[in-house]
This record gives sequence, structure tokens and C-alpha cells, in this order.
Amino acid sequence: MGKLTPVLAETLSVFEAAAPGTPLTTSEVADRLDLGRRSTYERLERLVDEGLLETKKVGANGRVWWRDPTDPAVTLATDPESRQAEDTFGALDSLNDVVREITGAAIEESTRDEIEQVVCERLAAADPYGFAWIGEPDIHSETVTPRVEAGIEGYLDDMTVSIDPDDPRGQGPGGRAIRTGEVQVVDDVGADSSLEPWRDHLSDYEYRSLAAVPITHEETLYGLLAVYADRSEALTGDERRMLGQLGEIVGHAIAAAERKQALLGDEVVEVEFRLSDAFEALGAAGAHDGRITLDQPVLIEEGEYLVYGTATADAVDSVHALVDAVPYWTAVSFTDDEDAGSPRRFELRLSNPPILTEIGERGGIVKEAVIENGDYQMRIHLPPSVPVREVIDRIEEAYPEMTMVARRQITIEDPAEERARLVDALSDRQLAALKTAYYSGYFNWPRDSTAEEIAESLDVSSPTVHKHLRRAQRKVLEGALTESTS
Repeated sequence: MGKLTPVLAETLSVFEAAAPGTPLTTSEVADRLDLGRRSTYERLERLVDEGLLETKKVGANGRVWWRDPTDPAVTLATDPESRQAEDTFGALDSLNDVVREITGAAIEESTRDEIEQVVCERLAAADPYGFAWIGEPDIHSETVTPRVEAGIEGYLDDMTVSIDPDDPRGQGPGGRAIRTGEVQVVDDVGADSSLEPWRDHLSDYEYRSLAAVPITHEETLYGLLAVYADRSEALTGDERRMLGQLGEIVGHAIAAAERKQALLGDEVVEVEFRLSDAFEALGAAGAHDGRITLDQPVLIEEGEYLVYGTATADAVDSVHALVDAVPYWTAVSFTDDEDAGSPRRFELRLSNPPILTEIGERGGIVKEAVIENGDYQMRIHLPPSVPVREVIDRIEEAYPEMTMVARRQITIEDPAEERARLVDALSDRQLAALKTAYYSGYFNWPRDSTAEEIAESLDVSSPTVHKHLRRAQRKVLEGALTESTS
């Protein structure tokens, strides 16, 4: 590794200023550098290539970066003769390992329940700690409803944590963490007056300190994580910051799991919006005739999307007008191979679009988005567990002229029926070519068979096989990635 350039040294200093092993998101690093996320992302990748940072994808939309605390270049400025400093470093090292394990495990789990179970079990099994639980605020009862615990069985049976600031049970670290959105720490369980409502209960256990960590992603609060340690004055400083990061990582993983639920689950909440005179509302000039469709967005990196769509001939100029007017519509390119009279396909690049970001971070998806004769119509699907009213309010806040026109709970059709529809869309020859290619290992990497071998099996020419495979794949992908027309 050679000498770092000034820009890379500046970027690395952000991690040196944080606790060893603290994972940071691209946005957090960009904010501290006062730099755009794309430029920040490029710098971070170069530091990974230099072996100075580690990185891991979190959920479907995010990535975290951290400095390995075991790196000899990373030092902890403490008195080596101080036993407390050694304990703190050991706890930090252990917590860093736990954060890594949880990050990887949370990505692998597919449901919120599984993610929360993994988090509590890994924390309870870690040496510096002994007990962890996760709860969810209930706005109706104004209490925290326990969801999962690990380390002690039945600890929460006789405990009630309130989120009401006027309730003494809401003055503890849990209630404060939920109301403020910040980590709350109790250095000495035996001496902290905010724990008075639970004094008798806590006296049965040997924990000396605890931390209440809000589980959040963007501006969504998913719940509360409580962690207990047998050391007094623990869970402060660097440990506190790392636990705060853990709350964000878990929140990100839960959001990704709920997004997957919206894609694959049977029950979803469907909400329709309408924006009349969209071009005027967005400040776009020019004619507003024709029809523009915006298909499913493709996340290419944090906050950056590609959207593929179509525009009728009389709407092409309107697309360019929107790119000029809307700050987060950054670029568009049209294909030139369309048949005369057919809508033209385009690739649109978006940067931090407020609607996509809001819906995506809540685990939702955009099912349909169309601008026709100047009016914008959008249909979204959200998991039933998401506070739908909050999503609606955020969208209408971003676009005051946007109006919700319908909200309904719907059942997605049986996946087996959808698979049958995909197969029915293929001709007999296309299905034969696709099945032969699949079962012969043509789609493996490296391939176990060639197009020539498939052609010989089907007794057709190689170009014919390529033609059938290409058309079959297009039909299957079209059926899987676009709205069903049944």
C-alpha cells in the first residue's frame, strides 16, 4: 500500500474519529465530509481496495463501512495500566464482533421475527452482556409490547414500560429512547432514580448497567432494543455509539424484510395517488400530451435509481422537460430501435427521489406509475405492518398537490398460479428449449452444456435454439417483473 492521497486520508479520518469498528453508512460519511454520496462512495471503495476499510451490504438498499479494530494501525488512546480501559477495549472488541455477526445474520434472515431473535440471542451470548430484549411501542396502550427476549426467561413478565412522559414508568431509559430517538444509558442500575418503578424487580438480577436503543431506519421507529451488562458505567462512550449504529443496522434489515414481504406476501395495503396537472406542479414547461410509464425502479447504489419506462411520440419532449425541471431527475436516454408508431423506451436516472425513498425504506414498492395527458397516477403496495398513514402523510408533504384517491387491503394471487401463467405465455417450442436448457445446466456458471448441444437434443439448428431461448426468457422476465394483465 502506497501513501494515501489527501482525499483518501480525509475520508479515512472520519473512521479514525469514530469508535474502532463502528460501522458508518455512506450518507453518514458524506455528511461528515460535506460531500456528495456518489463521490463519497467512490472514495470508500478505494479505501476498501487499499485494505483500510471493510464493507458489507445491509438489506436491499444499504451498505455499511468500518475500520477493523484489530488492525495494528488502529489504536485506543487509553492508559495501558488501567483495568477499566482494558475492560472497555475488550467489550468494544466483543461488541464489534457481535455487530458483524448480527449484520451478516440479519441479512440472511427473511422475516422481522427472525431478525429480532438473532439480534437478542447474539447479544445475550456475548461476554460483555447477558440479557437483551426487543419491544414495540403500542400507541393505543402507550406501552412497549415485548416481542423477543434472550438470556433470561420471564424477565419481562411483570414489567411494563410506558411511552407516556407523564407516567413514572415512562421516565426510564426505554420511554426516553422511544420519545427522543436516541440511545439512553443507565450507568448504575442500583442508583438511578428513573428505574424506581422497577426497583424490586431489578434487585432480583445482577445487572449493573443497561442501554435502551431505538431501532430505526430513516425516520421510521421499529422498536426498542434493551441491552444489559454486569459492569457499572458500561455501555457509554464508544460502546454507546456502536449500539446506536446497531439499532440503525437492525432497522435497515427490518425495512428490507418488510420490502420483501410486500413483494412476495399474500396480503398488502394498496394505496393510489393522483397528481393533477403534474407538469405545472413540478414546474416543467412545454406540451403535456401523450402517455409516460415509469416501470419498477432498479436501485444501483444508495439513493441512486434507474427507472426504465416508455413514452409515446408526443410525450418524448415532456420527459426531457421533467428532467430539466425536477432536481432529482438527473438524466434520461432514449433508445433508437423502436418500431414506427410504438412508444419509445427510455432509461431515467434518479438521485434520492423522495417518493421512491419513502416507499422503499418502509418496505413498499411502486406497482404502477403513469403520466397521461399531464396527470400523474401512482399505485403502491405496502406491508400491513407498516404505519400506512405515516407514509401517506410523508408523500403528501413532499407533494402538497398529491391526493390519495384509494386505500384498500388486497390479497396477492397464489404464486403457483402466477408461475402457471408464466409457463402458459410460452409457445411449446419456447418451453421445450427453456426446460432443456435449464435441466441440462445451460444456465449454470460455468455452463454444463452449450446451445449447440441443446440444438442437437431438440433436433433444430443452433440459431433456432438461441431465438427460442431469447424469446422465452423475455416472456418470463416480463411476466415476473411487470404488472400482471390478467
